[in-house]
Amino acid sequence: MTGRKNIYDSIKIRMEKIGFQFETEQKPHLQNRKENELKFIHPKLIKRFEEDGIKVRAKKFYVKPLSNEPDCEIGFVTGKSSPLYKSNKFTKPNSTDTFDNTPAWTYSENNSTIDSLLKSIEDYLKTTSDVVENNINTFLFAWNPNRWDWEDLQESIEHLEKVGYVERRWSCGNSKSIRKGDRVFLIRLGNEPRGIMGSGYTKSSYYVAPHWDGTKNKTTNYIDIEFDILINPKENKLFDKESLESIDKNNLQQWFPQQSGISIKEEVLEGLESNWFNFIKENKYIKNSFVSNDVTTLFKKTYKEGKSKDIVQTRYERNPEARKRCLKHFGYSCKVCSYDFEKHFGEIGKGFIHVHHINQISEIGKEYEVDPIKDLIPVCPNCHAMIHSKRPAFTIEEIKEIIR
Repeated sequence: MTGRKNIYDSIKIRMEKIGFQFETEQKPHLQNRKENELKFIHPKLIKRFEEDGIKVRAKKFYVKPLSNEPDCEIGFVTGKSSPLYKSNKFTKPNSTDTFDNTPAWTYSENNSTIDSLLKSIEDYLKTTSDVVENNINTFLFAWNPNRWDWEDLQESIEHLEKVGYVERRWSCGNSKSIRKGDRVFLIRLGNEPRGIMGSGYTKSSYYVAPHWDGTKNKTTNYIDIEFDILINPKENKLFDKESLESIDKNNLQQWFPQQSGISIKEEVLEGLESNWFNFIKENKYIKNSFVSNDVTTLFKKTYKEGKSKDIVQTRYERNPEARKRCLKHFGYSCKVCSYDFEKHFGEIGKGFIHVHHINQISEIGKEYEVDPIKDLIPVCPNCHAMIHSKRPAFTIEEIKEIIR
């Protein structure tokens, strides 16, 4: 039995090295096992699952004997609903717990599947959290001017037009299911004009803070939103009730709710996204290509860009989805000089970089299909300015050679 205790102790040490926290040694529940089991938690792993949009019920992990036999296999198990069993990111189990046929990862002299599992967990925790399209939910948030006067709305819009995004804290009502990376649409309630006036992504999961109305000892749930589009209803047309009815002919969705944070039904999402993008293009609401976004999604291969519009000078629309796909592939450091804003400025520099069109849109002069990998590349503002310091612009290799 001493030799088997050494095995338990050895597995415990290896688990603790990658963040598992030992809770207790106990008799397996309702089981006539001759050995105790070790119980662990891993808060960081659970949090990472939730950041990736995975709902987790199984939050305990066990190393235990897998049967009543004296020399039975020793295995690692957790709840059957755990992502460790379902995701191909993790080593598959190679045995079962005879008590309830729960899949298990085992340890023996000739086969340490537990070690392989622990390595796959360690690798998963080291990677950047990717919120993929299948795990992104979409929520409808509301602004009612009769309840709250958005005094700096135009200032927020000007900030967005200048740098490509603007962040706002927003009450999410009673909703606690919103996660970082979820899609958001903002609708204006109250008197006309009523309709969708903005879109973006959440920059946080929900959190609790003092209520926006200032009532003492009163709190509410909030999330942080990064808006990529905001429309001033005093000056511009909104995506109104008629437009919403055109994409929801069966009245499946509640478009004018009493509170923020309600889910948008999957049946209307595709129509909403495509019609919203066409709407902001047709009304010339896309102002800037330098959209900051550290949320990654699954993307189309190419995107339409470059329809000209007259302001003071001719400018060209950029598709923010193409930018995201480019940055998912290349990262956020400059591909000319390697400058990384997050490394130099910390949190405020996270997600900031310019994206350069290798084939200059203004030279093409029309709408065209953009491949985010072949046609776009991240560069810092300094290198970007130097690239465009002559016409036609310098190539990336020419600028690199000048630096050398």
